[in-house]
Amino acid sequence: MNVNAAFRRYRTQLMNFLWHVHKGAVTPEAREVVEEARRDHHSVLAEAQMVASPAVLSELDEMTRTLSETYRRTMCLEEGNPDPDGSFDEIRADFVRLWEQWETMRGVMRADLGVGDDTTTPPATTP
Repeated sequence: MNVNAAFRRYRTQLMNFLWHVHKGAVTPEAREVVEEARRDHHSVLAEAQMVASPAVLSELDEMTRTLSETYRRTMCLEEGNPDPDGSFDEIRADFVRLWEQWETMRGVMRADLGVGDDTTTPPATTP
C-alpha cells in the first residue's frame, strides 16, 4: 500500500531534518526534501481516505495528527522558537513513539487486508 511507504518516508525525512536542525546544518535542499515527503504523504493519504476501512482510516488519521504535531515542533525548534517541551531530545523521543504508532497502524492495515501476522514465532516442533 502506497500510504504505508509515504508515512515511512515522511517520518524518516522529518527525523533527518531534525538532525540537520540539531547540527545547525539546515539548507534549502534539506528543507525541500522534508517538504517533498510531506506533500507526497498528503497526496497519498488523500487517496487512501477514499478507500480505507473505518478502522484503517482511524489509524491513518491518528498517525497524521502525530506526524503533523512532530513537524510543527521540529519547525518551531528550527525557527528558534521551540515549545517549552520542544528540545531536540524531546522531539527525538517523539520519533520512538511514532515508530510504535506506525507499527500499530501497519498491524491494523494488515489485518484489514486479511494478511496474517508475520511477526509471530511459529510453534516449536518436537523431533
